[in-house]
Formats: sequence, C-alpha cells, structure tokens
Amino acid sequence: MEAVDIELPPMDNETARSTNSCSGYHEKVLKTLLLLAVFIICALIAVVVYQDLAPCQPKAATSKNNPLPQRFYDENYMRYLAYFPPGSRSNPSYLTKREVLWQADACGTQLNREPSDPLFFTSNQNIPLEPAVTGFMGQFGTYRFLSMFEMMAMFIGEEKHGMWRFQENGFIRVYRDKSSNVGIFPVERKRAIESGLYYVDAEKYTKDDTLLGILKNHYMNVNPALDFDYAFGDDTSIIINTNGRRVEVLNWIDLPIYHEKFTRKYRNHAPIDTPAYFCQVSSDNFPHAKVAWQLITAQEKANKVGPLGIRAGLDIKENFHKIIRFNQFPGATAWANIGQGNPETDERPKTLEEMRERPQTVNYTPIDQNKVDIEIYLAERGYSNSSVTYLQFIVVMMDKSDPEAYTYLRPDGYYYDVLVKRNTNAKNINQEPRFNFKISIRGEEEQKRVYSTVVYALSNLNRPKFGLTGGGCPAKGGDIIDYPWGNPGSGFETNYEEVIPVCDAILIDIRFWTNLGDPLDDPAVKIGNSGIGYNSTKIAEYVTQPNFYGRFTDPYNVKNNIQNPDELDFTTDHKMQGPKNHTDENVTFRIDFGKIGTLNKVNFPENIDIAPVSCVAESENKNDYCGP
Repeated sequence: MEAVDIELPPMDNETARSTNSCSGYHEKVLKTLLLLAVFIICALIAVVVYQDLAPCQPKAATSKNNPLPQRFYDENYMRYLAYFPPGSRSNPSYLTKREVLWQADACGTQLNREPSDPLFFTSNQNIPLEPAVTGFMGQFGTYRFLSMFEMMAMFIGEEKHGMWRFQENGFIRVYRDKSSNVGIFPVERKRAIESGLYYVDAEKYTKDDTLLGILKNHYMNVNPALDFDYAFGDDTSIIINTNGRRVEVLNWIDLPIYHEKFTRKYRNHAPIDTPAYFCQVSSDNFPHAKVAWQLITAQEKANKVGPLGIRAGLDIKENFHKIIRFNQFPGATAWANIGQGNPETDERPKTLEEMRERPQTVNYTPIDQNKVDIEIYLAERGYSNSSVTYLQFIVVMMDKSDPEAYTYLRPDGYYYDVLVKRNTNAKNINQEPRFNFKISIRGEEEQKRVYSTVVYALSNLNRPKFGLTGGGCPAKGGDIIDYPWGNPGSGFETNYEEVIPVCDAILIDIRFWTNLGDPLDDPAVKIGNSGIGYNSTKIAEYVTQPNFYGRFTDPYNVKNNIQNPDELDFTTDHKMQGPKNHTDENVTFRIDFGKIGTLNKVNFPENIDIAPVSCVAESENKNDYCGP
C-alpha cells in the first residue's frame, strides 16, 4: 500500500490559538504524569535498595500457604540449607530452636501442625524433633564437614589425612590476668607450685597461703573473658603493684594436674604415659562450624574420653576444652608409612644436600586394627593463652602386640614426683623416649617399622605459593611458637619435647560418626508409646478410619478357596468401605508395648552464640540474609 498525502484545510487564527492552548495543557499533564511515574519508579528502586542494604529482620511466622523461604550458603555465616527464623527474637545473637529444627512443617513432610501448636516441634507421634545442624571447616583448600542429625554426629573429610605425634606432660599452664596488679615473683615460682602440692606430701612440700591465693585468683587457664600478658612472648612482665612499685612477675606458670588450684579433681588420674597424633583441621575459631560444634558438644554424651584418651591426658579440661569421641565408618582405616623396603631411602633425609640427592621412598599401608586399638577425637584447643581456639583432630593408638613400646614417662619434675608418690607402679612405666616405633600392618605377621617424612603435610606441596609459611616438619615436640622460625616445637606448651612428631608417618581417613542419643539397640527408645502424653503408660491408643482389609479377590485364590488368615475388620457392619460410601466415624484400638517408651535427651542451650567470628565477621555486610 502506497502512502497518501492528505492536505488539511488551513486553520484560522482563532482555531490555531485554541489548538495551541489545548496542546499546551496536554503537554503539562503529560509532563506531570511523567514526573509522577519517574518518582514512583525511583521510590520503588529506593525501597528495594533499602531492603538490600538495611540489616535484615527475621521474617514473620508464616502459614502453610506462605512457606518459609529457603536460603543457601553464601560467604557469610551459616547460609545453607536452612530457613529464616519465624517471628522476632529477643536476642538475635543466640540460636533459636527454630533454626536447628528448620525442617519442621516444610512442604511435603506432613507435619500438619500450626506454629501456634505447643507440639509444633514434635512428630505426629508426639516425639520431639531433634536438631539438624551442619557446618564445615577448611585448610589448604581441603574441606571437612561437621554435622548432627537425629542425635548422630558425623565428621567427614578427606582420605589419608596426615598427623603429628605429641604427648602431654602432666602439666597445665596458667597465665596471669593482665589487668591484675598482683603476680608471682620469679624467685617464688618453686614455692608457689609446691604450695598446691602440700596435701600430697606435707613432709616434702611447704604450703604458702598467700602464693596459693595469688595462683587461684590471678593466674588462669585460657579464658576468653580475660586479657593475658603473654602469648608467644616473654616469661615475665614489669607491673606496678599495689604499693605503686615496679616489680617483675611471672606471666605464666606450669602446674602439675595434681595442684590444689584445680580442686584436686585429678588426684586419682591415671598416669599420662601415652602419646597421641593430631592435626589442626580448622581455621581460627572455626567460623563456619561454630554453631554445629556448640550444639554437638552441649549434648550429655559429649566430652567423654575413653581409656586410651585418659592415658593421653585428653580429659584434662583446662587443656582440651571440649571434645567428642568418634567411631570410624566401615571401610575407613588408618595408614602407616612402612617404606618401600630399602632402609637407606625409606629413612627421611636429614640435610638439604641429602634431600637434593635423593627422594624419600614412602609406602602407606593399612594398619591392622584387629591388633591396634584406636580412639578418635575432635577437640577444641588453642595455642598458649590465646582466646582463639581451633578444632584439633586427635587419634590415640596402642598396638596390643607390644603396648610397652607406646608408653613414655619422663622421670623428672613435679608431675613425676607426685605420680610416683601416689602410684608406686609408675616407676615401671618406660622412661626412654621412643624416637622410632613399629606397628602391626594388615596382612603382615610381624610389626613393621614406621617412617616419618620431611614435610609439614603431604597435602601441602607448596605452602609459600599459597601465602602460607613453612613447609618442613618441625622435628621435635613442644610449643609450636613461631613456626617456621626460631626453634619451634610441633604442638602445645604442655608437650614433651623428646616425643617427636614423626610428621605424616600415620594417616587416617576422616570418615567418622558417633551416637549422642541413647543406644540404638535400646528396645524402649522411640517405640510407639514414647511420644509426649503417651510415655507414662505401657498402652497406647490408636485411631483409624474403619475398613475391612485383606480379603483376597484374585481369581486364583477365589477358585482355590484360599483365604487370608490376617484379615482385619475395623467395621461394625463387616463390609468394605468405598471412597464415596464410607462412614466418617473413626474407631480406636490399643497396643500394649510391655514397657514405658523413652526419648533421647536433647540439650538446647540458650547461650549458643551465633555472632559471626573471624573471617566471617570481617566480611559481614548489611545486606546479609537473616539468621545465625
């Protein structure tokens, strides 16, 4: 179709003025509407931006038609597989029950309770829901996951994780409160220690109540609430005392576990004569596993140490603040480096020249755990008096083929003196350091020599490349201090120096679990009458819609007159009920369980701190999602 030009008749002046006037009015209206639209759009953008930038508030409780929004992990704290907490919180710094029972009433789960129901956090059986919490930690780009579901804790990480050996020396290091103007003078160290051992041997030790009072009130073990004057620093400090004089006082003192300061709670402790193997598996304050660790260690079955762990001193609370014992999953194992059969190359090179001449030959082979007892732990511990703590993975082993080879006790110092006084058999414990040792290997009749490596960790091929320090095995026990510089040890300040780390001689697969609830084979746990309101009687009443169940109608069965002996008739008229012609009246029946049902005891501490820490706190943003 061709365009057609239309010639309009000319307008007179009056018509033109009228048209121009109307046109101007329309232009003003259009401009006003345009400005109004721009204002509305800007307001909407501002609202969205404000919502993104403003601190996030907890969402209100939602109905079944308005399900709780899901959130997933981002770079900030615990943003994974959880729900926003409903309602408001009196203290947003602490965990609410809703945040560890986030699965409650999720769509498709048939809880069918309203949030206002007092039994909202229970199943249809009235059994309380149990926490679902998970976290993770990482080092060197390798990640480990700590979780608890249905009172079952799990710690899952990489296979063949390397460890260092250490042994506790029977002491607890205490540090002076920096804010205090009181302290122990260096010349008083011996008398202060012996003042707390007076009850053990009054003839040998002299009690000084003044020094004992200073130790009890002004020297503490690691305590985040206090500010200490020493951390990888000098043994003494100059302070202004109560008389206004400058005096030199001890920043720290090593006290044997028997000392009166620790209220004699370790007076009957077994000899600490067994080494353990450890590796730090988290960054400082484990920011991504903080809540999971707090909730797991709050359970009654947490913080329990087995017989080997006690002999390794893992139950000394002042040194290992919280601890969980784990079991290995089937198929997971521990490994020992037994070399490739040539002692000259299996032994680690000791000098740079030797390292350049030859590689060390290694061969990691499964340990025979039918012959070697193993206890596995995850523990919280810091270094020196720092309030920063880490999760430490610890393994204690004892080869039943030669248990003597796994023990050591230094025959010197206050710990040894008191131990021998209280336990005369302590003198029979091996007193020679074991720099080398053997272990039972799967499929081998005789024990095999175990070889240390030269590396910090087999998983760290190039630490400097990734901004990390060191890379070599520290080669001796004791305080790691300023590794890799100076003359550092490989562990903690209360370790024997002569129990060397044998770096990565032992590896283990991080595949662990532990049951924090009642024993799984307990016949009373969570049976039908275990729920709230039912667990006071052996008999539970059940409600059902009536029908006649189980009548055979297959032609083969009808022809051969095969009848079901397990027919169930819940009806009064002995007829099957159809989808459309059935009675609406429910019927009841009872089951006698013969015993009272029980429930797992779950601790929900009110003081689980969810405030971001460490790197998470540093990267916290105003537009973070709600939640812990």
